[in-house]
Amino acid sequence: MAKNMTIRSENDIFLAVNSVRCMANSITFSKVDLQKVIVSVSELTHNILDHAGGLGEFSCEYISDKGLKITVQDYGTGIKEIDKILNGDPNFNRKGLGLGLLGAKRLMDDLKIDTSERGTTIIAIKWKSS
Repeated sequence: MAKNMTIRSENDIFLAVNSVRCMANSITFSKVDLQKVIVSVSELTHNILDHAGGLGEFSCEYISDKGLKITVQDYGTGIKEIDKILNGDPNFNRKGLGLGLLGAKRLMDDLKIDTSERGTTIIAIKWKSS
């Protein structure tokens, strides 16, 4: 079972976070891992509003009963200088806190980013702790 939704507003972000909370609780993520997933979803979906003009999609699906796969896709102009962002370059000029992608990379177990002038797709995975 997967949960898919369009992200166009803060309310949509709230709904995405709530749905991922319910899914993570159903496979008994630890409280710490649950918080990591919630923060990551919030940051990644906020990027749709902040950097892609509110044109994007969110989905969350189970990886059997062992984890969650989060996919966030936007239809913006792509991420410039992604290496500087993901490496935490202190001289890189960021909007807001500038920790969205870097924070999600640190909080999730796996993060893949495909970006071009047609948009960005991010796949983030969190595995349930043993």
